Amino acid sequence: MKEFLEQYSLYRTYTLHEEYDVRSKNFIIPPDFIGQTFEYKCLNEDAFRTFEIELEKSYEPYYGFDYKIPDDFIIDGKLNHTFKAICKCMSCKEYHIEFSLHVFSNLPIPKALIQGPISRGFGNNSTEKKVEPKATIFIEKVGAYPEIKITPNKFISNYFDRETNVWYFKGINALDKNFGIGAFAYFRRIIEKELIHLIESIKQLPDSHTTEIQKLLDKHNENPKVSTIYENIFEYLPNSLKVLGDNPIKLLYNQTSNGLHSLTEKECLEKAQKILTLLEFVIKKINEEKSEIKELKDTIKGLK
Repeated sequence: MKEFLEQYSLYRTYTLHEEYDVRSKNFIIPPDFIGQTFEYKCLNEDAFRTFEIELEKSYEPYYGFDYKIPDDFIIDGKLNHTFKAICKCMSCKEYHIEFSLHVFSNLPIPKALIQGPISRGFGNNSTEKKVEPKATIFIEKVGAYPEIKITPNKFISNYFDRETNVWYFKGINALDKNFGIGAFAYFRRIIEKELIHLIESIKQLPDSHTTEIQKLLDKHNENPKVSTIYENIFEYLPNSLKVLGDNPIKLLYNQTSNGLHSLTEKECLEKAQKILTLLEFVIKKINEEKSEIKELKDTIKGLK
């Protein structure tokens, strides 16, 4: 839930429950969300602070429900309702944000679980049958005040040139609006242009096998259409990029070979998000190691 509240943009769905069981009823009706905390930027203090969810007084009649879900939140047998969460900064006690949250299920919830409590006993004395619901419960933000603004990561935008930054900004905005095909197209374009640039940067890191990476680069420059550099670079990467257990450079390169129009909008959206996460990881590690070396050089210079 913290991940959803802190990071998810409008209309991007988050899975609350798979094969929902009423006996684990967290985050189904509005009162379930009271007291949930997460980190968000307080504009009063111009810093990230802890926020806590409150509800308006109009939701008080729904407090205290245990295993019974009020009929107000069910449409055609499915869970389907939208409510306003008021999220207040716990530091300044004044600044707040509001999210309109839509909670819904993909399938009807069995009536035995809606109309009343279910027996906790499953022995011979139990008069009720155990029901195994198959519904999945989702949540999405359908409104926000103030408006959610997309802010590029500085360590990424500082790494790219002006042209790539235009694609990066368009890509993250497409992700924010759930335009999967558009986001995937922009991130593929970034990979096609920047992958060799990333390898050049990695080559300069102290823990890299600089000579071997340069040999791969020389072969690639002789025949750029051959992809052996992406296949063979893993053993020469610094340990910080080997921790994944997979070759991050090869994984990024493979995304450029997928047919864009053979994927659904949802598949493109998922791939674009994963590409962004992996790009951020690689560039962050490059920046961290470069910064560490600079600090050490400055320290040594100061000791001379």
